[in-house]
Amino acid sequence: MTLAYRAAHWRGLINARTGRDWRSMALGRRHIRSQSLAGYRLLPVLASEETLSAWCAERFVVEAREELEAQLVATNRVDGLNCRFEPAQAAVVGLGRKRGLVLLTPHFDSFFLGVAFLARSGAKVNLMSSAVTQQPGVDPAVTRHFFKKYRGLEHYLNGGKVLDMETGLRQFYRLLERGETLVVLGDAPVLPDGVSAQVDLLGASRLVAGGALRMAQSTGSDIGAYVCRHLERNNYALELGPVGTADESAAIDAVYAFLGAAIQSNPGRWWGADLLVNLPPVVQMETAASAAGPSPMPPANNHLPLPTCEVVFFVDSVLQGTEELAFGIDALRAQLSNSDEASPTIHEVTRLSAPSPAVFLAASRAAQVLVVLDPAVVAVADLRQQLGASLVRSGATCVVSAGRSDATGEWSIDYCTRSELERYVKRRQALPEHAPYQSTEPKLYLLNTDLARDFAALHPNCNWAELPTALGTACQLAPRAFVHSYGDYQMSARVEMLEMLPNTVHRLLDIGGGEGGFARAFAARPGAEACLLEPGAIAAQRARALGVTVFERRVEALDPAEVGLFDAVTFLDVLEHLEKPIDALRRIRSVLRPGGYVLVSVPNVGFWPIVRDLMIGRFDYLPVGILCNTHLRFFTERSLLTMLQEAGFSVVTIRRHGQPLPPSMATRLAGLSGPDCPIDLQSLETDSLHVLAALR
Repeated sequence: MTLAYRAAHWRGLINARTGRDWRSMALGRRHIRSQSLAGYRLLPVLASEETLSAWCAERFVVEAREELEAQLVATNRVDGLNCRFEPAQAAVVGLGRKRGLVLLTPHFDSFFLGVAFLARSGAKVNLMSSAVTQQPGVDPAVTRHFFKKYRGLEHYLNGGKVLDMETGLRQFYRLLERGETLVVLGDAPVLPDGVSAQVDLLGASRLVAGGALRMAQSTGSDIGAYVCRHLERNNYALELGPVGTADESAAIDAVYAFLGAAIQSNPGRWWGADLLVNLPPVVQMETAASAAGPSPMPPANNHLPLPTCEVVFFVDSVLQGTEELAFGIDALRAQLSNSDEASPTIHEVTRLSAPSPAVFLAASRAAQVLVVLDPAVVAVADLRQQLGASLVRSGATCVVSAGRSDATGEWSIDYCTRSELERYVKRRQALPEHAPYQSTEPKLYLLNTDLARDFAALHPNCNWAELPTALGTACQLAPRAFVHSYGDYQMSARVEMLEMLPNTVHRLLDIGGGEGGFARAFAARPGAEACLLEPGAIAAQRARALGVTVFERRVEALDPAEVGLFDAVTFLDVLEHLEKPIDALRRIRSVLRPGGYVLVSVPNVGFWPIVRDLMIGRFDYLPVGILCNTHLRFFTERSLLTMLQEAGFSVVTIRRHGQPLPPSMATRLAGLSGPDCPIDLQSLETDSLHVLAALR
């Protein structure tokens, strides 16, 4: 064993000269040495260049030893290692605990081996990991190394697990609710779509990944910290830091003070020093809130006075000419104009009529310019304030609103009403105010006019859609300023509905199918033919361009002599838009062969978010969704099935799609349910109904 530790030491010194480590191998570039030196220079300690180089060399030695320790874990040889606890009361980790415990630790010394030592107290210990090393393109040796050490570690965790955060955070909430212990790296930077926490660490107030703090606070868990130090050969010491209630800012301050002190006492053993360049100090605003002391979460919706603003509002869209878009544009225009401080001047333009950025910005005297590239978006009332705060505090030339492509993982879309969208955006205030822009297709962005004017003057051929990407690092994403885009809903293929159609269906008519996505998906079947009945001129034109046979008219004008007979007719989220949906169902009987089918999809107005909104006095129309402004009829399962029966169809299959009731709502409703008020829980948990019915 002694020889193994000596070999690891010398291998680390060689790695320090060559810049080799696991992260360099994973990314295919030797960058850790230079970034570690940059990180060490940011520590609040005075050190010569010789000392910095010595720390950096030690950092590679420590990581090489960690590689040896990972092999010991993978081959089940940890029992031969000695570890003393400082302090000795190891029971704080989990034995007999009734509350969950989140233990933070940095990439310091032997932290990974420390997870196994923690479990020696008898507690069930879990580790939050990442699946990034399993991604395609990562060196296979890196993938194998991390897989073996993670699976080997589970042997020592008393039933605990090493769980990847990419597979969902609910698993971590559940184990904390059971009173288990979760180890999380507390020196990780904030991911672009991640939660942030503002903490005092290493001489500055910094933003770090805050998901662990949120989980601890949401589950009523405690928060603590530890570091595991290598002493000599196979001897270690595990030092437990303070443990306190995660809801108390003093407990969080104490945890990060403990971690910072450990790093500053021996910087060379912090082999995550390269991460410090991604944990920049937060500029403190002179507000009453900052004077009251640090907070674990950055303040949400800090209000800044609105500067003068002009809006370049592009009104062309794939939904051009639809009532939904007209309604959405009116709502968005009203939101942008409704301000007691500074109502902006709105310039409505099209792709053909818009002046170039260089021409417009040269003439503008406003401090900011808001550019709406896609008018088919839904936003909350304080969108301008959120974008403005991000623009000012980032110092960027441009900030782009977050959208559906940024709503992944923990931030996946979970709303279907305006009030729920407002709650969702409010939750996003825990995200960083700005983050690197990933060159996604921008829907809406805000410019610092002076800075953008100079750039546009040097790039006169750059158009409005290209401008954010052209700005490079001078453009930032505003994760809190979220907008919901609905411009692509007519293009949906609705492939989930195909499986409901019997194999005997070979010729199909899709009514109101937008740009023909579903018709084309069905026609891709061997021997299948599909036609589209679409009244919207632009959608019909786009469908024809894609090779779909289109009858451009409303269902009331359906002519059997023109279209022929079909094995099935589909109404996918169409009946609710019709003034007399039962007449439409009766009308299509004339184009169905004997025994033909109708396939229907409608939203369920009894879905629990709609019911909850009604209970709080809300019923807000939107351009899309269950409360779309063009919905003329609203259905529940009972009313839909009754209508199908009255139209001469027999139900063959019914499928319900939705999501469970929130536990708090389910508990309250259980107390209300009774003979005088039988509550239909199945209806409450259904957001849409899919029904296949046969012609009688």
